[in-house]
Amino acid sequence: MGQGLFESLTGHFKDGTPVESLPAYDRLTKSIIDNLNRVLSSRKDSLSHIKDYGLPDISEIYIQTPKSPDLLQKAIKLCIDKYEPRLRCVQVIRDNGDIKNCRFIFVIRAQINGSVPVIFQTTFTSSGIAEISRFYYSEKE
Repeated sequence: MGQGLFESLTGHFKDGTPVESLPAYDRLTKSIIDNLNRVLSSRKDSLSHIKDYGLPDISEIYIQTPKSPDLLQKAIKLCIDKYEPRLRCVQVIRDNGDIKNCRFIFVIRAQINGSVPVIFQTTFTSSGIAEISRFYYSEKE
């Protein structure tokens, strides 16, 4: 699997970057980051035709402190497993965050297409919007 349907149809990524302006391995990673941003920033029941797309309501998860990070960690893993098929062997690891200020950070370790290791960081704030960034990417040798 390569770049996503959105990029294939529009010719650019979510931020407007033209697909052709990036090398193939960066296209794939950027496409995955864009998709993770979409799915992890969406809430369940927000799409009438795909009821379980996205995460549960973040405000409901925050209310359940101190269990909040564990609940969010499990929800992220389930969401990625279902809605980002280019990632395999997904691990979601809780990183240092700031629970008092409702800022959670998770590290997502996975393999692209089952062979290329990749690490992302996702940060959630009280707004509930996910911010995904790439930590590491390496071609399999």
